[in-house]
Amino acid sequence: MDQASTGASRPRTWIVIIGIIIILIFLYFYQPFENYLIDGIKNIHAYNIIFWFTSLVGIVGYAVAHWQSFRQYVFRQVNELEVEALVFDSLQIALLVAVIFCAGGTLQAVVVLSGHLLDQGAIMEATFGRTLLSVVLLVILAIAFYLLHRVVRAFRVGWRPKRPPGRSAP
Repeated sequence: MDQASTGASRPRTWIVIIGIIIILIFLYFYQPFENYLIDGIKNIHAYNIIFWFTSLVGIVGYAVAHWQSFRQYVFRQVNELEVEALVFDSLQIALLVAVIFCAGGTLQAVVVLSGHLLDQGAIMEATFGRTLLSVVLLVILAIAFYLLHRVVRAFRVGWRPKRPPGRSAP
């Protein structure tokens, strides 16, 4: 009986998420809303919307993941507090949010680079070089944060070194 009630509530959450996405897409193309944002919040424009969206996703994801982590390790297990698991969870969450920020920054830099190339900008120019360097550095940072996340996860689960293959006796 309990499984039927949880299974029935899941499609509703997906419908709400899809509805929010549709509303956000509508608002993105709705000119009066863009004008309202530009007038209300300084330095937000259509050309840096990827940065703002990534920042919003990262901050909301960070808050939701921490709430779930605290709910699991602090509120449900009142008798014993697993500090080590809570610290590893927080570190993993922070590293994944850093990956999200780097990926969003990379996308924003690619958009700026594409805009520069579409405006018939010179390829051998300082602006092109700086933008290309920022794309490369952001990709390297995203990979580094992801690898750090994997290392933290390996330490949390337990490091299992691979044994060398056995040697056969002659």
